[in-house]
Order: sequence, then structure tokens, then C-alpha cells
Amino acid sequence: MAITPPVHPSDLPDLLPVQVGADPLHDPELTGAEFNDLVALAARVADAPMAWLTSLGPDERMIVVARHGVDAGVDADAIAMCATIDTQVPRLTVADGREDPCFESEPLVWRHPRVRFFHAQSLFDNSARHIGVLAVADTLPRATCGRDTLRAVERLAGLAELLLERHQLQRRNRIATQIMQATFSAMVVTDENGEVTLVNRAGETMFGMRARRMRGMPVDVLFPSYLQPDPVGASTWMHAEDLDAVLQREPQYHLCTLGPNGDVRTLEATRCTWRLGRGHGQAIILRDLTDDLAQQATLRQIALYDTLTGLPNRTAIVEMLAGRLEATDAPLGLALLGLDNFKTINDTLGHAAGDEVLQTTASRIRAVVPPGSTVGRFGGDEFAVLFTGLGTDQLADPLARILQAVGEPLEVAGNPIHLDASIGLAAREDAQSDDKLPCSSELIARADLALYKAKARGGRQWCRYDLGMRREVIDRRMLEIELRRAHARGEFELHYQPQIDLETGLTFGAEALLRWRHPERGLLSPAAFLDTLATSALANDVGTWIIQQACRDAASWPTVAGRGIAISINLFPGQVHETDLRRDVDQALLSSGLPAHRLELEITETIALNPDDSASRALASLRERGVKLSFDDFGTGFASLSMLQRFPIDRVKIDRSFVRDMLDNSGDAAIVRSIVLISQNMSLQVTAEGVENHAQADVLRGLGCDSAQGFLYAPALSTDAFEKWLATQVTDPARAPWVATPTDG
Repeated sequence: MAITPPVHPSDLPDLLPVQVGADPLHDPELTGAEFNDLVALAARVADAPMAWLTSLGPDERMIVVARHGVDAGVDADAIAMCATIDTQVPRLTVADGREDPCFESEPLVWRHPRVRFFHAQSLFDNSARHIGVLAVADTLPRATCGRDTLRAVERLAGLAELLLERHQLQRRNRIATQIMQATFSAMVVTDENGEVTLVNRAGETMFGMRARRMRGMPVDVLFPSYLQPDPVGASTWMHAEDLDAVLQREPQYHLCTLGPNGDVRTLEATRCTWRLGRGHGQAIILRDLTDDLAQQATLRQIALYDTLTGLPNRTAIVEMLAGRLEATDAPLGLALLGLDNFKTINDTLGHAAGDEVLQTTASRIRAVVPPGSTVGRFGGDEFAVLFTGLGTDQLADPLARILQAVGEPLEVAGNPIHLDASIGLAAREDAQSDDKLPCSSELIARADLALYKAKARGGRQWCRYDLGMRREVIDRRMLEIELRRAHARGEFELHYQPQIDLETGLTFGAEALLRWRHPERGLLSPAAFLDTLATSALANDVGTWIIQQACRDAASWPTVAGRGIAISINLFPGQVHETDLRRDVDQALLSSGLPAHRLELEITETIALNPDDSASRALASLRERGVKLSFDDFGTGFASLSMLQRFPIDRVKIDRSFVRDMLDNSGDAAIVRSIVLISQNMSLQVTAEGVENHAQADVLRGLGCDSAQGFLYAPALSTDAFEKWLATQVTDPARAPWVATPTDG
């Protein structure tokens, strides 16, 4: 059996050079005639047919810089053959690669060009870092290279190190030049005398001059002192030798210059020092901030000033207030002004008219405030006046002048308008009254409480904050909590006050009035809780319950003289504007079985003055279904007469305040007479509230008033009491049950 001897790599046929990608093994910036000449010289002094030079590329991988006697196809193998040459093995000589166990498997040994002798010298940079290899090779083995040859190769390796270092320096210079010439940052370089030596293209654009014109120019000429907010500081920053001290104080600095068009530009400058031999100077990198600063100013203007009036807005006033509270102990007062019934102007004349009113109001306030005061707009129809240096006792006259100025007659788009305002005042010294340090939010809250109080007192006045106002707010909050608990526990109940036909003396309806059966305080009338309830989130839920309960009670009442008794229910504003009133009424009528024509819903001016289209449609839809609508407390509000044409009203109710004094007060009598006459002309029913004696009833009957309710007939009665009272009319319709019990109605 024949034994096949092992195949040695040298016995394999020559292979074509392996073509490898040029990009990872080649860097065009590191090629050049000097490298080619160096490797050719290395081959000559070593009397070798081959030589190559490797170096670290930009990505820190080894590449072939130049080669002699070999082509680029073996670059990868040449690099691999030098892989063992580094800091630990700075030089290596292999007499015969075919006989050396470490090299006999190298591709360059067992295939083309079949290297036998190999000598490599490591290259280092100034920091002793290994950066490449200079290698020579022969196809014939050698016992030794010779001392002179080794020294010559070493000197050539040193020359290679210098060449590589120079190329790296040139590379860095090219990068720096590209960066400097980039258009996004301007750069000005000066020498030790502060004269310009170099300006990049972006700098030429920024200053509107060519670089050669600026060369030799003192840098101060580019940044004139008269343009600098701090001329001394700017000059020091540009010329100071102690750069560290300058940078610690001002890492960046704002310099001003003239742009190409002669406009002043604000530049952000960053400075660094350069040194070369005995020379030194500064490099100033510049970025134009002018447009950014203008945009910031615009944004700040938008953020801190009201666009309609030009006054500082709430944010600005809060900042000013906080700053003054912290900066000075001088007397300080904050007044919040709110226009009375401003919403009516928007609703009746439109928002353009409302905007003009606000602008006029702002001008009027600004014209009469004391010097040093700040006027701002808090939003909506609310303004703020910040007084500094005036004690509270000195503010009465300025506040009175403000109210008078705002109340002057005004004409907008041909419409005469009369404005009134209310003011709430809070002062720094008020903090002493409750031993609490003042802060901006606290003063604003107090002024707001005082404004609320001024409006509650009828408006057209100013009110100063006192501790009682905070107590009222706390009490109101506690009352809201109690009301919510009362609704959950079923403590509310309905009482009914009869409504009498003045012609027949018979009952035709009743008004449902809410009462609170308090577990500790007993039965409470509406005066104790209704205002708080009406403005709370609970109002809509209670209002829905009232409709359901009143319809259930009315459905069980007997007829009087063959006529079903109607039920009249007061609506909360939120029921009309925030809930689905039609759905609530339909459900109540359906579940109780009460006919729609026996239900009457009462609306007030608060509801009518908020012209919500959906609310108007809801009320009109209910009226089309047979539900009656009445206008409660007619004659007491701002726009009662105009509301009669806007809403589908069936009845108006004359407020008790006119009925009470109409026998002794000719003005009240004239108002009652006018309301009855207007209602008759508009085919509306009229009911007088608060009728307490026969004389009032006789006058009302003589004027043509249709009906009345009040203590003359009956107070508000509980469900059981009202049913008993109603039974007397059923059993004896001819007898009118006059009840004069002095009970709250």
C-alpha cells in the first residue's frame, strides 16, 4: 500500500493574488511619493526584492501605506505577516519562513511571492505608541541580514516615523482648516498684538469684508467700544493674557458689531489661546445671536403682555409683585378690578365691541393711577393695579378715581354703553392681621376675595380685604360639603306655596320651594343655603331631583273646580346651560304621569342673560310640548324687558320688593302698573309675589293682574299641610282660604 507523503504549503501551485477591498486597507491621504521612495530605498539597502510600510489608519486599523516588489492584492497578507510586531516585539528577523514554525503557514510564504527571508521594524510616535511597521523580504533564505543593513533599516524606520507624523499633522491641519472655513461659525484669529491674522469665510460674511482687508486690523475695530454695553469688560475679555481667569469669569461673552447693512448685531463669542514657538494669540469663535434675541424678546412680549391692551398680563404682574415684595419693605397694595355685567356687552353687541371696551378701560385706568403704579390685565374683564409706596389710607382717592373713570359714558359702534366696576384691595400690611408672611399668591388671593365681596355688595365700589372674608370662604366651603351630604342622605324636601287666581279666588297652581331638614339646626329656609347651592356643582343634581319630586307630588293633587293644579319649579342656571333639561323633564313627566301643560318652569335673569343657543332651543322645545315658562323676579334685573322677546315666556312674576311698598311708594306702583300693562300687550299672564293684605290684592286686581301668591293666602306648606289646605278648596270651592300665618314664604 502506497503512503502519500504530507503536502507542504510550498509544494502547492502558485495562486493568483487574492483581491481584497481597497477601502479598509488603504488611506489616500497617507499615500505619496515620499513613502514609495522610502520603501524602495529600504529594499535597496537590504538588498531585498520586496518591502512595504504599514500604518494605523483613521479608524485605528492597520493599512498598507506603500509597497515595493508586491502588488496591492497581497496587502491583507502583508499586514497579517507583521501582526506580531508591536511594542513588546519591536523588531523581528526570520532567516527562512519555510523552516520557521510560526511563519510556514503564512500565505506570503507558501504561495506567491513565496517569501523566505523576512525582517520587520516597529514604528512609534512621540508618545511611544505603536503606529506601524517597515518590512523587507526576500524569496531566498538568509542566515543574517548584516549589522550595517539593520542599522540602515532602523534609520529608515525613523524617517518613516517622521513622515507619518508629518502626514498626521497635515491631516489635522486640513481638518482644522475645513472646520474654520465652515459657514456656520465665524472665526477671527489674532496675534500677540491683538491684530487680525486670519478670518474664515463665515467671518467675511458676518463683517461684510474680505479676509485680506481685515488682516492686520486691530480686533477692537471689528468690535467698536461705543457699541459694547460694557466697553471695558469687552476689551478685557478680548485682550486679557490670563485666559483661565477670564474664562472662569466669562466662559462666553456677548460682543456687538456692525453688520454688512450697518445694523448692530449681537454676537456670542468664545475665546481660546494659540501658541506656536514664541508666538501666541487668540482665536475667537463667533455666533450671531441677533435674530435669536429678537425672537426671544418677541416670545417674552407675548408671554408677559396682553395682546389686546398691551398691558402686562397676569404672569408679568405676579413676577413684579413677587420681586417687589422681596426687594423692598415699602407699602405695597394690589387692587383687582372687575367690570360689572361685562358679559352682557359681549353677548348683546359682540366680542369686537367687548374688545374695544376692554381697550378703553385699560386706557382709562392707566390715565388716573398714581405715578409709579403698574396696571395689568389679569384676563377676561379683570384688571390689576400694583401700588408701591402708598399706604392703604392713601389709596381711597386713587381707587375712587379709577371707578369714576371706568364709569364714564362710552359709545361703541354707535351704541351708548355705561360701565361699572368693582375693586378688591389687598395690602402688604394686611399680613400682620393674621400673622402670615405676605407672598404674591397670598396677596392675589386676598384681593380676589375682596373683589368677590365688592361684587356681592352690589358692585360699583371697592372693598378692602379683611379676615372675615376668608372665614366666609371657609364657611362656604364647609356648607358645600354639608349640602352634598344632605343630598345623599335625603335631607332636602319641598314645600308648596299656593298661587291664587285674583278673579275667582281659587287655587290654580303652586310654587315648589326647597327646604333643608337639617339634623341639628332643624328646618332651614332657602336664605340659609340657596345661594351657595346654586353656584355649586351639586346644583344640577338637586335641580333634577326637584323636578322629579315636584312632578310626582303634583300628579296626586286633586282638581279644584274641575281644573288640575299646576306646579311651578325654579331652575338653577346650570340645569339650562349644562345639562340635558329636555331629557330630565321628559323622564319626570313620564314617570309621574303629570301632563306637560301642568308644569311651569321659572327662569331668572341669570339664566336669560347667558344667551346659549342650545339652552334657548331646549326651552323652546319644552314649550312646544306644552310645558309653560315664566320669568321670575321680573323688573329687578339689568335687561328684563329685552329678555321677553328672546325667550318663549308665558308668564312674568312681579318681584315682591315692588309689591311690598307699592301702596306707599309711587315709583314701585308705577313699575307694577307698567309690568302689568306690558304683559297684557304681549299676551302674557302676570303673577304678583309677596301679597300680604287685601289692599294689595285689590289694587293688583284693579290693574288687571291675573294672579298672586303670598302670606295673604298661605305660606309655603309642607307636602301634607298643602294637601290638607288644598282639600278645603275641593270641598268648598266658593270659600277662599285666606291664611295669614307669619311664616317665611
